[in-house]
Amino acid sequence: MDQLARQLQKIREERQLSLRSLAELAGVSPSSISQIEAAQVSPSIATLEKICNALGVPIATLFDEPTDGPVPIIVRAKERRRVYSAGSHASIEPLARGFARKKMQPILLTLDAGGECGEHPYTSADGEEFAMLITGQAQFEQQDHQHTLEEGDAVYYDPRQPHNWRNVGRKPAVLLIVVAQ
Repeated sequence: MDQLARQLQKIREERQLSLRSLAELAGVSPSSISQIEAAQVSPSIATLEKICNALGVPIATLFDEPTDGPVPIIVRAKERRRVYSAGSHASIEPLARGFARKKMQPILLTLDAGGECGEHPYTSADGEEFAMLITGQAQFEQQDHQHTLEEGDAVYYDPRQPHNWRNVGRKPAVLLIVVAQ
């Protein structure tokens, strides 16, 4: 959470946005952003998406320290950064970091039993998203339609349309999500 808090504040300040300005753009309260930047609260994934949309960055940017290092980028399982959102009962793990000009943001999303990205459908940044359910059972909601995915099922969707992920099973649901800009 500390890394996420530092990155959020850094990006906000680089864009010369006050807490109040960013809050207005993201549709969240200034105190919420202040608490997130101080690592005092664990925001929902949907709230992080709203803030990232307002900043014009993919959510994985909050976990990244980009460099122009050599390709390929190897991220060992034991070296991945993991941020847990108590509000969503979920964790996010970026699967590629350290490359400043990525066109894809691969993320591992783990939803605990009963976990969901947000209370309501939310929108993400411009681009496209692909998700594959690795383990568990999850429900994908978009445009007032709900689709239950089983292990191995995949979905390709427009993240600008309100959507949400929810674990409808009894064990953790693990999704590989790739965000393309």
